[in-house]
Amino acid sequence: MNEKKSLKQIIEIALLVIVFGCMDFLAILLFQDTLDLPLFLDTIFMTATLFLFGPVAAFFEYLVYMGISCIRMKVSYGSVHMIYLYSVSALTIILITWLFIRRKDNLKKSVNRTFLILVSAAIFSGLACSIVSGFVNSFIYFKNENDLAYDRVIFAFNGEQFGFLASAILGRIPVTILDRIITTFTAFGIFNLYSKIKTSIQKIGEGGAASFGN
Repeated sequence: MNEKKSLKQIIEIALLVIVFGCMDFLAILLFQDTLDLPLFLDTIFMTATLFLFGPVAAFFEYLVYMGISCIRMKVSYGSVHMIYLYSVSALTIILITWLFIRRKDNLKKSVNRTFLILVSAAIFSGLACSIVSGFVNSFIYFKNENDLAYDRVIFAFNGEQFGFLASAILGRIPVTILDRIITTFTAFGIFNLYSKIKTSIQKIGEGGAASFGN
């Protein structure tokens, strides 16, 4: 019985990882392509996966999203421009955020404590991601770099005074931290909503089973 339950859980996680990866891709189509916002907003469901299932599942979710993004980049530009290297940035976000949220009980003790944990996770992961992504960006810069709104903000000070690498790092910090704050709190909301829905379904199922048994 336990083996069947474990298999069911694995299938559930795998399906959600795929669905959430697609949802993150749809998020960039909305926020970047349609609304042209100067934010990334492409790791909302990756972070939700982190809350729900931990770092390994979260990284696989990002790989699903990145795979779809690479296909899109290949179709649009004829090359993926090594954007898969940003997986290192995603891994940085996952690991640092996980250090703050891994003890789920701390997120339930008080509103103030939860708020402090989430903000701290967002700020520290944002700072670390800015540094890592800046270095990654120095390897994969391409001519269409300023097509997106957040790139125009990040590289606004790119020039002889700052240089590309410094601009790629420093320009990212405010953008990435704001992005992480929005993403982290939204993901926490998704986590709570999913947990409540799952608990309600389980209660209904247990009630039905009890009625059937009687």
